[in-house]
Amino acid sequence: MRILRVISLAVILGMLLIGLAYPVLTPYHAGDFSHEVLMHPSGAHLLGTDEMGRDIFSMLLAGFRVTLGIALAAALIATFLGTVLAVLCAYYRGWFDRVVVRFTALFIIVPEIVVLLFFASFAKPAVYNTVLAIAFFSWSKVTRIIRARAVPTIAREKIQYTLLLKGNLGDILAKMWRELYPAVATMFVFQCSKAAVYEATLSFFGIGDPLVRSWGRMIRAALDYEGIFIGGVYLWYLLPPIICISLFVVALSFLAFERDWMSNDTDGFRA
Repeated sequence: MRILRVISLAVILGMLLIGLAYPVLTPYHAGDFSHEVLMHPSGAHLLGTDEMGRDIFSMLLAGFRVTLGIALAAALIATFLGTVLAVLCAYYRGWFDRVVVRFTALFIIVPEIVVLLFFASFAKPAVYNTVLAIAFFSWSKVTRIIRARAVPTIAREKIQYTLLLKGNLGDILAKMWRELYPAVATMFVFQCSKAAVYEATLSFFGIGDPLVRSWGRMIRAALDYEGIFIGGVYLWYLLPPIICISLFVVALSFLAFERDWMSNDTDGFRA
């Protein structure tokens, strides 16, 4: 398990570093279409060029920054919102808890991706709208899971003692954080994985900023090219973004599984 965690972390950190170093690593601008069209991979163009003369490797590198940036931002917002609501539910209980739980049930019943596609298609085509749309339809499961941990946690003696001493919500959260952190971290990792897939899905359907070079938009552009499966073009045009998305999602899934397993093992040891 330790080796799997190290490999997953190395893959994710490597991808994030590529995204940060994109301006230095990219040989050409992702939107530069001044090259010869449909060139095969070579020293000058590692993955060749597309039907518009754009360097595919440069677009792939741009996808590291765009897709991973959107995934991290959406996951951070969804996890933060879901965690705050979960703690508030455990703190106030009563009608507030019932209302939030009803809302989470509504969001869980309705398929997220269907509503997300509908909402995003009417929103202004911008990156921030994509981030907000993904985050808005992802917080409910975070709230459900964190709430299930927060309710029994707040009933413990040390938390109740803080309440008796007129501790505010910040004091309560500080006391609860040690117990909530494993679940919050796991949910953040899961949300990153899901947000990356959602972003690729939205881009594939042509929803979002058309000027942004994400992996989902690369897949859509590759499949729109009629000769994608002629002469092995798909090997360097279609497969690279698919491999990048799959690698990111699988690495996050293994990392989340490892963290969840360690958290459950620690809880069993404490018990």
